[in-house]
Amino acid sequence: MAETTKQEARRTYSAVLTPGEDGWICAQIAEVPEAISQGRTLDEAKANVAEALELALEWRRDEGEALPEPAQVTVTPVTVPGS
Repeated sequence: MAETTKQEARRTYSAVLTPGEDGWICAQIAEVPEAISQGRTLDEAKANVAEALELALEWRRDEGEALPEPAQVTVTPVTVPGS
């Protein structure tokens, strides 16, 4: 019964993975900006940000805050005039 409850409570959020100049990959959950981490590989960055997301959601629950709904995130380039 507890396993069914866990499955029903699963949520999928959007991770934004950005390579850094230092070779690390920065990972942040778009809907939960405090869930941020990094890794040397894509798999490591995804695993680390998943852990950060679990902790951020746990903190929100403990504080009585509503959990954000998963959103469809669109990533698009934005151009600004050169300096």
